[in-house]
Amino acid sequence: MKKTILALCVAAIPLVSTGAEYVTEGSWQVKKEENKMTDMTDVVAINRSPDVYMRQGIERTTSIILRCREGKTEAYLSVDEYMGIDDPLITIRFDGGKPQKRRWSAAEGGEAAFSPKAIPFIKDISSHKKMILGFEPYGSTMQVVEFDLTGADSIAKEISSSCKWKM
Repeated sequence: MKKTILALCVAAIPLVSTGAEYVTEGSWQVKKEENKMTDMTDVVAINRSPDVYMRQGIERTTSIILRCREGKTEAYLSVDEYMGIDDPLITIRFDGGKPQKRRWSAAEGGEAAFSPKAIPFIKDISSHKKMILGFEPYGSTMQVVEFDLTGADSIAKEISSSCKWKM
């Protein structure tokens, strides 16, 4: 339930800088703030793919979100439509390499999928320039979107520092 609420809240965040809250780091919108409950720094980084696809006459967008919240590291794919209740199979390709299929965990609301191994995934992202993701929304064929990973190396360092793990 918590993942669903958090995924929906983050997906609803505007992807433009608003005041001093969000800053642009490469292809990412990043927000850092002190968690008043834990005195830790929470970090959220959002990367929206420029690839938009149409489904049922509506444009759909896709984002990848990396975060450290309350000392927990998470990485997930957020889509503008229902992906189903089953854990989706996500196809990942870095920098023209061989595509790899990985089973991710479905968010309760069905519009996000969490990487089961967020820290290794973030480390992978930080060492590449481009990522292509393939996923199948419920009742649809595979959708393929590309992400520019510029700035991911510095974001990974911020998240690792905040969540206290080594790069």
